[in-house]
Amino acid sequence: MTTLPSRNNLDDYFSRRIWIASAVALVFMGLLSVKLWHLQMIQSESYNEMSDNNRVRLMRMPSTRGRILDSRGRVLAENTPSFTLSIVPSELDRPQKLIQTYAPILGVTQERMRGIIERSRTIPKFMNYPIKKNMSLEEVSLVKAHATDLRGVALEIKPLRLYPAQDTLCHAIGTVGEISQEELAKTSRVGYRTGDIVGKNGLEKEYESYLKGEEGWEQLEIDAKGRTLSTLSRKPPRNGADLFLTVDAAFQKYVEDVFIHRAGSVVAVDPDTGRILAMVSKPSFDLGLFSPSITERQWKTLNSDPLHPLENRSIRGQYSPGSTFKIVTAAAGLAEHAITPDRAFTCKGQLELGGQVFRCWNAYGHGKVSLHRAIVESCDIYFYELGLKLGADRMAKYASLFGLGTPSGVGLPQELPGLIPTSAWKMRTYGDSWKDGETLTVAIGQGYLVCTPIQLAMMTAVMANGGKLLKPAIVKQIVGPDGFVVFDHSPVVRWDIPLEPKDLSLLQSALSDVVADNKGTGRRCRVPGINIKAKTGTTQVIRVKQRTKEEDQIPYHERTHAMFVAYVNDRPQKIALAIIVEHGGGGGASAGPLARKIIARYYGVPDPGDSEE
Repeated sequence: MTTLPSRNNLDDYFSRRIWIASAVALVFMGLLSVKLWHLQMIQSESYNEMSDNNRVRLMRMPSTRGRILDSRGRVLAENTPSFTLSIVPSELDRPQKLIQTYAPILGVTQERMRGIIERSRTIPKFMNYPIKKNMSLEEVSLVKAHATDLRGVALEIKPLRLYPAQDTLCHAIGTVGEISQEELAKTSRVGYRTGDIVGKNGLEKEYESYLKGEEGWEQLEIDAKGRTLSTLSRKPPRNGADLFLTVDAAFQKYVEDVFIHRAGSVVAVDPDTGRILAMVSKPSFDLGLFSPSITERQWKTLNSDPLHPLENRSIRGQYSPGSTFKIVTAAAGLAEHAITPDRAFTCKGQLELGGQVFRCWNAYGHGKVSLHRAIVESCDIYFYELGLKLGADRMAKYASLFGLGTPSGVGLPQELPGLIPTSAWKMRTYGDSWKDGETLTVAIGQGYLVCTPIQLAMMTAVMANGGKLLKPAIVKQIVGPDGFVVFDHSPVVRWDIPLEPKDLSLLQSALSDVVADNKGTGRRCRVPGINIKAKTGTTQVIRVKQRTKEEDQIPYHERTHAMFVAYVNDRPQKIALAIIVEHGGGGGASAGPLARKIIARYYGVPDPGDSEE
């Protein structure tokens, strides 16, 4: 017989069951409350953002890059609309369908398209990743025909950079290209995204902050299939500013065309303002090759060219100035009272020093020579003797005063400084003392001494403007998209050269006779009716004891560089210029006629043609 529990025991049994059930319910309610609190208080912002992103897309609106124009308003760099096909990786629901559909349209393999999609997954969510730029109208129409079938695909209109003048002023203008990962990592590149176009060199790089402008955006409402329903808000882009240069494109093109030699540079400036009138670096290249992007084959061709067409020789070519440096040596001699104008030295065609023989270009010698004639006929022996009286450090002092050995500050990236050697520099660099023989080579502009064409042009401008070293400028004006002038160039004097007016006048007279005198080394630069003052130079590129062959029989890379500086300063419209013809032979014979053509064109007079030396 079964014994039934007592009533008290039964009550205890049910009480325990009710207590356990209540405890479980309380724990469950507590956990649910905690979860609700976490969702509402901690993750609410994240879920709200996800919700908004499911119905709202923020679209970037790129700004139009500012133009680059010459001094007369002729366009050198501008923009044209271009179609870009992009994907939004976070919205791409059928990548294989995308590959099969668009690979044939875009003319790429499926493997390459798959690689592009994989790379796109590294960018932030809801951002566009470009997969094809500068699409043809046929490609655009085919893409549009399939656009409704796929999510995460966007057809954008972006500006494409055009260069109507092709290679004119190419090194100064510079190129643009897609921003690199290294550039994106820099803090200075705030506001840029993968696929953005930035200046890579030249003015395009130096004035990137002005040219870029400010991008805008559109906040679009989209449905579950990625279709646009409406525009919620919009901030229009602000276009970049326009750069107006100091260069006249027609004059620049003429100088480029008459420079028929393989390689070299011409820099012409206004000596009163420092404004660049022409900046030529040869060989050149077509800027259009880099827009929208240069092919691997084209890049290899340019990069492997032994003449280095991508190098801006005007600011980066470092050459020994040759006898053009005698202007500095002569100025130092007068300012330091190492000589008087009438002090003469005897040139017998060579000078022996420390067991070495240093020759004059005139093997027969110039005889007894004072300063005026030494400059006119470019007597090396005279300047050897003057160099010994001055010493290397005093010559270096005046070379620096004339702007050599430091960047000119023209406002172009990667300008090189050149080198003005001193006794301290040699000890620091080579651990050896300075030798008198090295003083002789520097006195005539050779040896360790190197400078750039733009430095030589500014040195020449010092003689033309009465002793002021100016900061050169290639940008005349910057005009914002609203028409307001953001920047307007005014002359900047770096310093005055400590040269007495009488000494300056004496040097100018001698430089005038370099061209006007029948024995002047620059006589092939004559233009009737124009008082041209000039100095020639010839620089050895390899060390030789004596030339035994005619210039045209010497291998090209062993030939001397031809140097020529000239100016005209007795007219309202002034000019100072420097010319370097790489491996061009004698400065007077090769670069002199080129200077004549340029000056004749600048003043609008006929080129008198070559005259017999």
